[in-house]
Amino acid sequence: MFSSFANGLRSAAKQPKLVACLWAAYFMLSLVPVLPGLAWLRSGLDFTPATAEALRRFDFGLLADLLNYDRSNVFSLLYVTLVAAGVVALVASAFVMGGMLEVLGGRDGGDSGDSDGRTFMHRFARGGGHFFGRFIRLAVTASVCGVLATGVVAALVGAITAPMGEWEWEPGGYLAGLLVVLSVAGTAALFVLALDYARIRVARDDSRKMLRAYFSGLGFVVRHLVGTYGIALGIIGTLAGVGLLYLAYETNSPVASTGALIALLFVVQQITVAARVFLRVALIGAERVYFARMSPVPAVVAPPPVPAEHAVEVVSATLFPTI
Repeated sequence: MFSSFANGLRSAAKQPKLVACLWAAYFMLSLVPVLPGLAWLRSGLDFTPATAEALRRFDFGLLADLLNYDRSNVFSLLYVTLVAAGVVALVASAFVMGGMLEVLGGRDGGDSGDSDGRTFMHRFARGGGHFFGRFIRLAVTASVCGVLATGVVAALVGAITAPMGEWEWEPGGYLAGLLVVLSVAGTAALFVLALDYARIRVARDDSRKMLRAYFSGLGFVVRHLVGTYGIALGIIGTLAGVGLLYLAYETNSPVASTGALIALLFVVQQITVAARVFLRVALIGAERVYFARMSPVPAVVAPPPVPAEHAVEVVSATLFPTI
């Protein structure tokens, strides 16, 4: 598990083009909800004297005024925009995952996937297009199974922990809620990890039976809970560290009240996003190594050589079979 984690970090470090490509893709995708929001903010703030005050500190009163200044249902518009962006992200993730696995060596088993001498973008687009349809089907399967399973788990754990809310011990109700959240999160993680390992299996074996591939990935995660969850938790812990560093900067940096400080804040935010992309690539790289170690490709056993004295008989039997 630990060696797979380290190999994943090395795989991501060897693929700066892949990290930059994914960062650019996510940045372009983020513009879908951001640009309409910026346009709405500009229309409300350009001629408002309170804009200067908003640069120095966040003002809930100003936000309330903005939400009502044009009598439009801003939250409904924001909700629809985010749902549309989520659908686009779901579709794009299938293509991105295929390209990522191809670059990392999904079909040839290599560490860099460049054994054929093709350019990076050729390999990325080739993998994304080759597995796109199959990865969409896997994502749909994982979503349906995950929603059903988390719903059942939430209902069962909620029913079991319901008496805790009636305890005289005051934190009992909070503990019950925490247990429900942890159970749902752990169940959801199971199906997300199964999707990752199913995609890795499909990319390695080029299989086309997606339902079988997904349940095979689910079985792999169940059989190797410590390893699969351990790798994921290691990446999540590292990501949490990156988030804490960003919060430390936000807490101790001067308020972004000038163009230069706003630009600096934007750069720091994008560095944080790039670190998240790097860790996502590292996670897939680590999962590939772990899956290859725990589920190696069966060796092809060559047939025994035919003795020279029987070679003529074998050829004759092949060309002129007995009727």
